[in-house]
Amino acid sequence: MARFGQSFLASLTQPSYGQGLFELGGVIGQAPAAAAERKAEQDRLARLDESFEKTMQGTAAAQQGDVAAVTKRMRELQQSMAAASTAEEKQVYMQEIQSLQRLLPGARQTQLTNKAKAIYTAEKALETEGLDPAVRTALTERITEMKKDPDAVEQYNSYKINEWRTQKAQEQMENEAWLKSNGPSIATAIKYSDLDKLDSLGEQASKQGVYDAFQGYVTTATQNLKTRDYLDERSTARTSKPNLNYQDAIDALPEELRSSVQARYDQYKAVSEAGWDKKTGTWKTGALSRSKELEASLTDSLYRAQDEVAFGAYRSGQAAETSKQETIQRIELSLELPADSNEVARVARENAKDPKNITSEEYETARLAVERINRNSKINQIRILDPKYAEEKYGSSQAQFKAPPEAIEELKNNPSLTEDFFRKYGYLPEGFEITSNSDGAFGGSYMSSEHLAPEKRYIESVRSKISPMGTYSNG
Repeated sequence: MARFGQSFLASLTQPSYGQGLFELGGVIGQAPAAAAERKAEQDRLARLDESFEKTMQGTAAAQQGDVAAVTKRMRELQQSMAAASTAEEKQVYMQEIQSLQRLLPGARQTQLTNKAKAIYTAEKALETEGLDPAVRTALTERITEMKKDPDAVEQYNSYKINEWRTQKAQEQMENEAWLKSNGPSIATAIKYSDLDKLDSLGEQASKQGVYDAFQGYVTTATQNLKTRDYLDERSTARTSKPNLNYQDAIDALPEELRSSVQARYDQYKAVSEAGWDKKTGTWKTGALSRSKELEASLTDSLYRAQDEVAFGAYRSGQAAETSKQETIQRIELSLELPADSNEVARVARENAKDPKNITSEEYETARLAVERINRNSKINQIRILDPKYAEEKYGSSQAQFKAPPEAIEELKNNPSLTEDFFRKYGYLPEGFEITSNSDGAFGGSYMSSEHLAPEKRYIESVRSKISPMGTYSNG
């Protein structure tokens, strides 16, 4: 039998030892509750970690423009918030949900941007030569589907406009370089009334789409040349007399070009008037050569300013033409915008047999009718801006609503063109009808056409009709 030492037995009788045993028993009794509390805390932290992970996923999705993924994460957080047992935990979930809500507007814009870029990229891909027919069909269907989103189409149109502007700016630089390189030829043709040469240059300008601007340049250059002929005939170098006929030509210059030329003329006039003796008709010593030098400087400055005016007329003509073309470009791009759903619903109600029970066929017919009306209205806007271009691309206004025989024949050979035909001409030939399963997308792109050849001999008699600038009292 085991024996305990006297010290151990004595310690059992001490109050402190008994208290220790009592506390130990209490701790042992509380162990299951503490474990459960630790487990609950661990679960809570795990749920919060999961919520933070969902928020991070939602944030990444927002940055990529995936609105569906963001809203999915928000719904999951809402479910977690509903299951939370404490107000503090619910507050954490609410903050995470609100942080994702703030990201939604940006996510929607990114989504639109991505879709617009996808339309643009897909259409570029369609331009690839030798593209597999199956790939072409898939791309076309994808573009049609994406273009059902009017906001995406609107942003896509802005990309197309920016691309057009960049291309047009490059063309303007090239056209101005062409004009500068051909400036001497134009001046020579004007000087010697070489109408064939001017017609040839005009046709080149027409092919580059700057015929009107070219005409503006030629008209101004012709007037400049007429003025120069007049001044040269009366120049000091030619007549050995003061030439005081420059003021009207100087006054005709734009204000920003006038001051430097005026200063040279004032200096020339002062030297000439002081050095010329009207009574004897002779020059003081050295005054003639000085006057010739100053007049040469004056005419050089004046003629360069006049050339700049001619280029200014050309640029103004280009700017006006470019502005008109951009407006037409915007209108043509808007032809692809889907019909407004509210307007379609209104038309469908007005024409349905039972306005309270509109069939899919009736709705589809209304949609196509609205698109056709909008399209024809926009084409008429183009006719006002550029009648020749509109007639060349869209036909005459009378023919706008009546299909030519070849269009009817093409429709018979390819019934899939039914909707395009109806949208363009507003009716279908006998035996055709619009199906209710149509996607209704209208495909089209801007195709610039060359201007019509200019009228021949447009410069004929121009020189005889243009007088030197102003009235000259001294010549």
